[in-house]
Amino acid sequence: MKSKDLRKKFFDYFIKHKHEKVPSSSLIPALDPTLLFTNAGMNQFKDVFLGNEKRNYNKAVSIQKCVRAGGKHNDLDNVGFTKRHLTFFEMMGNFSFGDYFKKEAIQFGWEFLTKELGLPKDKLHATVFETDNESYDIWKNVIGIPEDRIHRCGAKDNFWQMGDIGPCGPCTEIFYDRGPEFGPAFDCDQESERFLEIWNLVFMQYNRQADGTDKPLKQTGVDTGMGLERLSLVMQQKDSVFQTDLFTPIIEKIEKITGVNYQKSNPEIQAAFHVLADHIRSASLLIGDGCAPSNDGRGYVLRKIIRRAALFAQKLTDKNIFPELSKELIKQMDGTYPELKENEKLIHQILNSEIEKFAQNLVRGKQILEQYMQENKKSKIITGQQAFKLYDTFGFPQELIIILANEHGFTVDMEGFEKHMAAQRAQSGKKEVDQLAQLDFGKEISSEFTGYDQLETPSKIIALVFENKPVDHISKDRQCWVIVEKSPFFIVGGGQVPDKGWLVIDDKKVPIEQVRYINRAIAAKIKTPIDIKIGDTITSIVNKELRINAMKNHTATHLLQAALMELFGKQIKQSGSLVHPDYLRFDFTFSGTLTWHDINKVEDLVNKKIRENIPVEIEYMSFKEAIKKGVLAFFGEKYNPEKVRVVNVPEFSMELCGGTHVEHVGDIGTFKITDVSTIAAGHKRIVALTGPKAIELFQETFDTIKKIRNDFNVKRSQVIEVIAKQKEELKKAQTEIKLLKKEQLRNQLPLWLKQVEEVNGIPFVLVDIKNAHHDQLKDIISYLQDKQPGFYFVVSKLDGRSLFMASLASQYEKHLNLKNLATWLKENYNLRGGGSKTMLQGGGGKFDPQIKTDLIEWIKSRI
Repeated sequence: MKSKDLRKKFFDYFIKHKHEKVPSSSLIPALDPTLLFTNAGMNQFKDVFLGNEKRNYNKAVSIQKCVRAGGKHNDLDNVGFTKRHLTFFEMMGNFSFGDYFKKEAIQFGWEFLTKELGLPKDKLHATVFETDNESYDIWKNVIGIPEDRIHRCGAKDNFWQMGDIGPCGPCTEIFYDRGPEFGPAFDCDQESERFLEIWNLVFMQYNRQADGTDKPLKQTGVDTGMGLERLSLVMQQKDSVFQTDLFTPIIEKIEKITGVNYQKSNPEIQAAFHVLADHIRSASLLIGDGCAPSNDGRGYVLRKIIRRAALFAQKLTDKNIFPELSKELIKQMDGTYPELKENEKLIHQILNSEIEKFAQNLVRGKQILEQYMQENKKSKIITGQQAFKLYDTFGFPQELIIILANEHGFTVDMEGFEKHMAAQRAQSGKKEVDQLAQLDFGKEISSEFTGYDQLETPSKIIALVFENKPVDHISKDRQCWVIVEKSPFFIVGGGQVPDKGWLVIDDKKVPIEQVRYINRAIAAKIKTPIDIKIGDTITSIVNKELRINAMKNHTATHLLQAALMELFGKQIKQSGSLVHPDYLRFDFTFSGTLTWHDINKVEDLVNKKIRENIPVEIEYMSFKEAIKKGVLAFFGEKYNPEKVRVVNVPEFSMELCGGTHVEHVGDIGTFKITDVSTIAAGHKRIVALTGPKAIELFQETFDTIKKIRNDFNVKRSQVIEVIAKQKEELKKAQTEIKLLKKEQLRNQLPLWLKQVEEVNGIPFVLVDIKNAHHDQLKDIISYLQDKQPGFYFVVSKLDGRSLFMASLASQYEKHLNLKNLATWLKENYNLRGGGSKTMLQGGGGKFDPQIKTDLIEWIKSRI
């Protein structure tokens, strides 16, 4: 049975049983700081399970794209060497939100596997959590599985949680028995090639708290997960997921490009095929969802995936095969994930750019490894710390470090390496617990946001928080959080920063230090001017000037995106934004080059729309209806399927957005782009000003131009020309000064040579010169060493700082070591430098003339 048939059967079965078909969410989790990547089907339903979000359905079915390559769930280093580990996989799942529970979930799973797919009943085993008698009884008495095929297991395998905090509960797993020839009888504590886990049915009963306790959820739920790749393996009777039809087209493409036969290759070469086939999937789909390589967070993991693939590709070919492989993948999967085709050019560009960068990094990494081998030639061991640096900084997989070390007769301290790996995992696993988000008020609290229509709202206090605990009243002069029934303070949405403002309490206007959500309520942090209590009426006031400026910048951001798409193509996608009262910042995907001529066209189009003064329309509709109308939605944003807010500038821009906006685009006033930069391969950033800040910039620029005109007595049109002329004359003068200095230096060289004295048989002189750069110090050192090899120290005062260079002729190495001198200079004169046994350079604070006498003593003490 082909994987596409499995997809269809799965959806058809659960749709027949009244489940809502829900599309896969992005691999970039929407507003969820607890997750690096979407790693399970239930991620997009987390708030539904928590009771924080309502849907118009209580049963759902989805096939979710997932990545497990960082954080708690990390399979990256295993991929290639096992039959089933993957970084990217698709999780088939059915879900219940307060509808059916254990009995129906188990029946659905059993019926789908045995009736729809025809798996033999006697080949299926079930596990349950050791204390979950209810699930055990269902399997035994309702489904009719013999007791010897029902196994009670511990929390490690049969109690599921999404993260350190959040929804969790006992689970039951369904295993497929491949037969006794693959291994011994079932054992909860032993992984086996004989028993393959097919389906995990999680019964959401609890919400795990930061202190490790479990609180019952407001409503129970069911979350099931079945890997499409594993199911394909079972249904297609293969031994490895890489032999299924999900991977064979990519593996065949690798064979065609490289000329290497997969079936006839040894395990090491087959591992390279596996790594490439998996990593091209995860890398392409992550890029398609807006992830860009970087040096931290998600981008760093993506970079590691691409680099690991590049290393394994070298075992097969010297060619860059990634563009061809991504084309094959897109051809195979664009029907399921159209974002791949939409971002095909961007995917190719980022993959190529990263491979080129890594090729350079690889050369540098090998040089570092050679340096380590030189340093450790006595022990013949690459230390754990050194191996970890090669892995973490240069992207070398463990196996490559071991191979390269072994080739030179070295071993690798893998125990030390694992300690560093464990420390990094522990560090990356540490999350600052938001204690305020975990508060229990004893009842559900929420605030009505009034800020779309008003900037001042009187309302009653419904909750107070002092020292991270709910309280009924708070004394004067205490810092606390105040939660009211209705609030005009905007918190977050569309990249817009939170409002600033005041609370008016007993006619006293108190500035707010911060606003945020606590659960679903709007909370303001203040220092109390008087004693306050729940039930008091206060007034919340938004800083009008800052809000209006933020509104101008937010609407301008929408116009900017629309202008970019109109001028350069619909493939442009927002990848981030910041809307501040002072400026706006817009990040977007674009694989080409933006000239200033292009930027002027964007500015002109945005300002043209501003002059047209088009009214901004706000509409509410379902997410599905909005998408049908062509409304733009963005990765990383979370949308309520039942009701979304559409911000519409008719016939130009239409986006889903929860932010605040001007009533007419003319209210923006004017728009000016101040900066354009590349933040990653295929990702650009634009910074712009609007309204008062743009006018300030124009006035400042005008004043600057006017001053230049007056100083040089030229017309405005001649300013650029006169500045260019001044630059040319300055450059010419600097060249002449440099030549004069060089001539002056040349004349002084013989004088310094005459000052050379012998200290215990070694020629020595200290040269003190003003305003000389390192290259001039080097020229002096070279001249002296050429004329009379010895030990020379040259120092210069430049821009209030001392620069120095020391050089020792090779024949005196047995007497002196400049590495020891570096330590001496640091300890005695605060001069810091680095280099080798014969050359040292650096700088530091003030130069002390006493150093000459001390250096002579230093030489004498060592000979």
